[in-house]
Amino acid sequence: MRLVAGMLAMVLMAGNVWADTDEQAPMGIRWELWGAATSWPALSDLDPEAGGSFNSTGFGIGLSAHWPVGEFEDSTLMIGAEGAFTSTSSDIPVYLDELYADDVYVALSTKWLVGEHRGFAIDAGLAYHLMDITQRENYYYYYDYEEFQSWEESALGGFVGVTWDTWAGKPGKDGGLALALKVHFVDFGTVQDEDIFVEPVLGSNAGTLDGPLYMVQLGYSSR
Repeated sequence: MRLVAGMLAMVLMAGNVWADTDEQAPMGIRWELWGAATSWPALSDLDPEAGGSFNSTGFGIGLSAHWPVGEFEDSTLMIGAEGAFTSTSSDIPVYLDELYADDVYVALSTKWLVGEHRGFAIDAGLAYHLMDITQRENYYYYYDYEEFQSWEESALGGFVGVTWDTWAGKPGKDGGLALALKVHFVDFGTVQDEDIFVEPVLGSNAGTLDGPLYMVQLGYSSR
């Protein structure tokens, strides 16, 4: 939380620095496509019966779209939706090739863009997550490809974050590189084997899977 608070303070200071008296052009829809590196401490801390652990980092891809609903002197409020898929691999021994933890979420979210060029944003939203832990064969393109789901759960959770449109305010630019940090807070409860394929993997109680889930995003945004 200290990291998030520090970045929010940086956004507010940057908004004041960027502000001036020039006329701000009306803003349209803002959309973004991104890739992400993820870190989920509670996932790495799970203690599966089969041994091993999930990796400390994963990857993700996502898309968002937001529309302006309020214009102020040095800020714009936007409301929209976003969705993403994240996946984390592991060294947990399984009958098939590898065990993955996958999360898909869709969310309603807000962006508060600050500064004359609206280059920085404070993000917040509510997301619906669908999480599963599944063992898979690596050769997924074969016709006899197999996978087996050991556990699945869904939950609602909030998130906060900050975004920087690095291109904002540059002459002739209406899109470019966007950087973001988001922190999701969601609680899936106890992780356990709901079904067993050949032999137990997670066991009767591998631990609790909850937030925070950190996402560092790198993508392309336009508005």
